Amino acid sequence: MVTLKDVADAAGVSPSTASAALRGMDIVKPLTRRKVIRQAQRLHYSTNVSARALRSGRSGIFTLIVPDLENGYYARLANSLSNRLFARNLKLIIQVSQYDKAKELRQIQELRSSMCDGLFVCSTHNSAREIQQVANGLPVLLFDDMSVQNQACYDSIETPSRDGMTAAIRHLHACGRRRIGVVGGHQGALSASHALSVTLRRNRYRQALDTMQDLGMDTSQALVSCDWSTPAGRRTAHALARQGMPYDALCCMNDALALGVIRGLAECGLRVPEDVAVTGFDGIEPGAYSVPTLTTVAVDFTEMARMAISMMLDHVGQQEGQEDSARTPRRVIVGYHLLERESTLGIHATNTVQRDPETQSKSI
Repeated sequence: MVTLKDVADAAGVSPSTASAALRGMDIVKPLTRRKVIRQAQRLHYSTNVSARALRSGRSGIFTLIVPDLENGYYARLANSLSNRLFARNLKLIIQVSQYDKAKELRQIQELRSSMCDGLFVCSTHNSAREIQQVANGLPVLLFDDMSVQNQACYDSIETPSRDGMTAAIRHLHACGRRRIGVVGGHQGALSASHALSVTLRRNRYRQALDTMQDLGMDTSQALVSCDWSTPAGRRTAHALARQGMPYDALCCMNDALALGVIRGLAECGLRVPEDVAVTGFDGIEPGAYSVPTLTTVAVDFTEMARMAISMMLDHVGQQEGQEDSARTPRRVIVGYHLLERESTLGIHATNTVQRDPETQSKSI
């Protein structure tokens, strides 16, 4: 049977370096890590996860909980995380909560008795404090944690809601649009699928309004309230068409919603962008193939995954026994770029990427 020492000898490193490389630790140089992994693969070396966990207290296994894998945003995030972890010889298990608050908490609670080194969570229901109550010290990183600053208890990676919405509104304004509807804002009751994301909705909506006001635009009728889904976007487009379409542009809060809006407008005989320009937010793949192609605020998923894993491994690698309450939670806003496509520029669009210094990832 091939041993760790065999792999180390073949790679020309010490067993401890080989072990660290196979566990994806940052203390090993990338070139050395790749060399060790190559030799491990050549020799068909496989780590006994149970044995490794017993020896080191770590399994090299992480879990991601998302509400839905049919949503392109969550699917792309899961793919980026999985690829990045695999490159470090680490594994990702994906669980789907189906927008169920109780199920999500049960999933987290059950991880306490499994061989899981850390947990990534995209929650639309549970606050950071609620997650902390059942995580029992397990390292956790949240995506778009909407806790107020003094209640945050975990590291978080956030989408660029403020800068992204500003970029989208300014782009529509530059295209000559003056009657902009912000689609996906919050007003009254929402479906269960977006209970906690009310804060995210409000943040994006307020930023859109602030930008419109800075540009001297009327915001009295800007809110178009609906869920963040493709069917909701289609229904909303139908409803607006029946009202005589009071807008010349619709700034949608995610791509799934925007794609539904484009479909609904076409069914009502309205042309995009000639009659109504449309923008999205996320940068999921279907937007590149829709008719017309979708102008969108494209989140840097590769960078999001890189930062999330770096922050998680930082946490996992800290001295054992340190409580989460003793740590200062870090918040990082991921970078983005604006993809200018046919839904705002028409058939002459060339998928131009607009970048500026504010699109880089930043800590807050």
